[in-house]
Formats: sequence, C-alpha cells, structure tokens
Amino acid sequence: MFHSKLDIDIPKGSNTLLSGPPLSGVSTIAKYICLDALKRKEAVIYISTKENGEKIQKWFSERTDIKGLGIVDCISKSLRLKTSIEDSNSIKYVSSSVDLTGVSVKYSNLLERFWNIEEYKDVRVTIDSLSTLLMYSNVQTVFRFLHILTGRVKKIDGYGIFTLDEDPETPQVAPIKQLIDIIIKIEKNKIIFSGFGIKEEFEFEIKEGELIVGGKK
Repeated sequence: MFHSKLDIDIPKGSNTLLSGPPLSGVSTIAKYICLDALKRKEAVIYISTKENGEKIQKWFSERTDIKGLGIVDCISKSLRLKTSIEDSNSIKYVSSSVDLTGVSVKYSNLLERFWNIEEYKDVRVTIDSLSTLLMYSNVQTVFRFLHILTGRVKKIDGYGIFTLDEDPETPQVAPIKQLIDIIIKIEKNKIIFSGFGIKEEFEFEIKEGELIVGGKK
C-alpha cells in the first residue's frame, strides 16, 4: 500500500517522483507518506540533502514509533553543525550531497539492516531532494546513482519516493524520468498522480499535524 489515505493502487517495486514548485510542500508530503508507512510497521530509509538527521528524527518521533526509521544525513558534516559527528544505529552521515558513493554505502548499510537482519517485509526509500543532487552533480552522475538505487527498490519490492523542487518537464530532469514509474505533482492543494495508466487527482490539506486527503477529482 502506497498510503492508507490515498485510494490509489501503486504496485510494489515502483519508483515515484514527487514534484512541485518551491514552497509547495513537497518535502512535507514526502514526510507524511513515510510517516504513514512507519505507522504500518514498514521500514523507511530517508536520505536528506536539506535537513539534518536529528531534526528529521525528531519530527517522526513526535508522531510515531521510529524503530523502523533510518536516515542518511548529507548536510551536517558539510555545514559542521556538530563538533563531533559519528554514525548511530539510526542516523548515518556522509561528507556532503556530492558524495554519492558515500550515500550509496550508507543506504546499503541501512537496507542490509532492515531487509536482511531485521527482516522487514516492506522498505520505503526516500530522497529529499533530487534538486540538491542536481545542483552539485551533473545529471549523468545523478542518473547512475539513481539507476542503482531504483534497481534495488524494485528488487526488494519496496517503494522509492524522490522529491523535486521544480517542474519535472525541464530538460535536466528528462533522463531521470526514465527510472520513474509514477509522477506525483503538488499544485496548491492538489495531489496529482500519473503513471501505470493512472490519472488521479486528490485535494489535500495539512491540519493540526495531520495530512487530510479528500476524495478523487
């Protein structure tokens, strides 16, 4: 199940691009999708290029149990947010968003933990955001990185969710869309799905810390 409040059937093993203009709430929607997964006892690997790992961990812990949450923090070391930064069981650090090899290693460590050691049946992988990766690395490098990551998502029948703070129709994003099964656009108060022959639209709002989703339009 992609999300308990969205009446839409997205197959396991799918990779989703969640896009919208800056300040449209794309990152917030991604968090709520992952929150729903944690509440259903799925594992979530959250790769962040925008917020530090402790802040993300706090956001989720205030809303649900975070036993199944693993975070790859791509910014704390580069911004020197702490004097001493060491990996914990739930938060892994890389030098910067440019270090895609490091991200792959830390992601693989978390996937090994959740999939092979703790034997979670469902694992969700989120990158927030691709826009940052594309800002610091060329599109060919990002494509190669995502090709491996999305392939692993398909192999374990998980869900991949990748945020983008821009229009997915821009030429720069075109190569990456080859790896994507579903595109979700955030437009004002609407969530618009397209892919797998699906074209659905839902109204939504975030009220009192909850994602409220209306019916199909």
